[in-house]
Amino acid sequence: MKFTYILLYAASGILFMFALLGSNLTKPFFTSVSEKMLDYTGFKKSYVQSVDNKIDDLIYQSKQIELQIEKIKNFFSTDKIDENKYARQKSEMLENSIYKPMVELFNTVIRISFIFTAFFVLMCAVIFHLIYRGYVLRDRIRRLEEIVYAGNTVQLR
Repeated sequence: MKFTYILLYAASGILFMFALLGSNLTKPFFTSVSEKMLDYTGFKKSYVQSVDNKIDDLIYQSKQIELQIEKIKNFFSTDKIDENKYARQKSEMLENSIYKPMVELFNTVIRISFIFTAFFVLMCAVIFHLIYRGYVLRDRIRRLEEIVYAGNTVQLR
């Protein structure tokens, strides 16, 4: 019984520290779990990236149209057109605005659930500790009663 409550105290501390350490130690674990949960619900990262690529294609096509318009405008002038402005860029609009915040939301929910689980395990450890201490105290009282009873019987003789 003593081993059980000590083990529960240790498990509670480990879970609590695991939930609170949001640094590079536990963030990859929580991120991977969150992404797996999102994949399981049907909100897959590949779908978001596919839509992002389509949006990037549309933006690139509109930039190419703007470039052609600029070329037509500057047909008779000697101004140089900066074609770097019209190059293809990866914006990751949906991934940055929807997918990553959802992953962070799931991270927070999982961390909070770890904290509640740690608290529950701690309360179980306290209950086991109190039960163990009750047994120990009963045993000590029984031994004291035996000593007192043995002492009284010796004096009566």
